[in-house]
Amino acid sequence: MRIVRLKAGDDLTAATALLHRFFAEEGFTTDAATIAANVRTLAGHDTCALFVAEADGTTIGVTTVSLEFGVEFGWWAEMGDLYVLPEQRGKGISLALVGAVEEFLRQRGVAGYQVTVTPDAGARHGLADFYRRLGFGGEGRLILTRLLPPA
Repeated sequence: MRIVRLKAGDDLTAATALLHRFFAEEGFTTDAATIAANVRTLAGHDTCALFVAEADGTTIGVTTVSLEFGVEFGWWAEMGDLYVLPEQRGKGISLALVGAVEEFLRQRGVAGYQVTVTPDAGARHGLADFYRRLGFGGEGRLILTRLLPPA
């Protein structure tokens, strides 16, 4: 298995397909065209990264990370997506993808990063426990979101 960072100009088809599958399995309503467009944009930014895990010529996992800058921590990031094909789970692929994200962040002087675990997915897949084992913890902050209407 190898981990590869994809950039603009690379073939993003397999990564996009895995992200689409991930969103569908988790019940998110983002359509395939939006996912594809956002993957292309993400792959083209230096403050973002798209990593895939490959084995035997097949893409078996994907993760994304995006940086932001703020007064409290300076450079900070969010690992937005982490998905490994169900039949490939339990083989250390997620750990390898997280390792690639962390190396990317260290190289850029990022203070830390976060991950969002939805209640349904957390319960179904034991994600809170998985991320706690990796050293993630909550501090009681509540993240509220608001979608902006088109201009």
